[in-house]
Amino acid sequence: MGEGGSTRKEEPRLAWWIVRWALLALAIPGASQSALADAPRLGPFELPKPRELTVFRNDEAFNPYEALNGSFTSPETCAAVPDGLWVEAEGKGDCIRYYPQALADGGNPTVLVYFGGDVMLRNAKGVRFITDSYIRQSPATIGAEMAEWAKKAGHPVIFMARPGIYGSSGNHNNRRHTREIALMDGALDQIRQKYNISSFILTGHSAGGQIVASLMNRRKDVSAAVITSGLVSVKQVSAFWERRRKIPGKLLYNAAEFYDPITEIERISTDPRPDIYVISDPEGRVVPFFSQLFYVRRLRAAGFEPHHIYAQATDRQRHLLAYHGRLAAALIAQGRSEVEIRRAVHEMDLEQFK
Repeated sequence: MGEGGSTRKEEPRLAWWIVRWALLALAIPGASQSALADAPRLGPFELPKPRELTVFRNDEAFNPYEALNGSFTSPETCAAVPDGLWVEAEGKGDCIRYYPQALADGGNPTVLVYFGGDVMLRNAKGVRFITDSYIRQSPATIGAEMAEWAKKAGHPVIFMARPGIYGSSGNHNNRRHTREIALMDGALDQIRQKYNISSFILTGHSAGGQIVASLMNRRKDVSAAVITSGLVSVKQVSAFWERRRKIPGKLLYNAAEFYDPITEIERISTDPRPDIYVISDPEGRVVPFFSQLFYVRRLRAAGFEPHHIYAQATDRQRHLLAYHGRLAAALIAQGRSEVEIRRAVHEMDLEQFK
């Protein structure tokens, strides 16, 4: 193409970024303070204001401000965080916290690991807010849930706190990017070495499913994975929601920078092959069912044999299947068959409606 054609092609792109940054410049600090009287909010173009990481202990509820705005810390401070790991990725470090149950000192052949979903959502106008369920959580509530899961599985378990939430430093606004995956990967490396772990059974719900699918693309020690209502086709889902917001998604984030695990399925280990379970509600309204079906079909096309289980979530959005996933992971750890796992998941569905 000639020089003139190239210039014409660049002009719309330049104009787009001028508009985007003009809108960002109009984001007056504190513009959403009226909403803060009831619950923390960030306007669609309001910049986060991170602060020093708070070390939450026992039954201290996690602070929604840090989940919304982000937090930072140092290696020295991280050393005093209970079960905190200093992990570096892309030239910057963060303190990643995890919540273990039943880990042995001598060695742990199989450990189950859970990655939760997003706690920050956007409404139709692009305003960010923290879910009520997050505000009710604390280290104590997580510990109780993990103790119950470990008892059910008969194996050690870990709750991994993603960057910026549940006691980890970082910025939850920067989710979906490669750095979040790298931080979780590095944390698992340190945990594996510290506790002499042979293999992991990874479980992820919603955006935690993106973490699990991405880690399968990187690691050779994942014996099984369970993904519920999973954000496993990131570009598809981003496009889906961009068409439904009043503010174009491209003004809020650059989805082209998100890591999409579906693009590197061929990197999943084939020796040994992980046992993969995908649990979906076909009526789910948060992560579209078609995107999860697409992931399953891509896995099969690549030579894997994923088990796709349809379940029914009881919430209004037909999304919350995390407990289904933990049940399936516990049964995998016990060596149960696919038939037994499917039956147990369906029985959980029936129990919910009694």
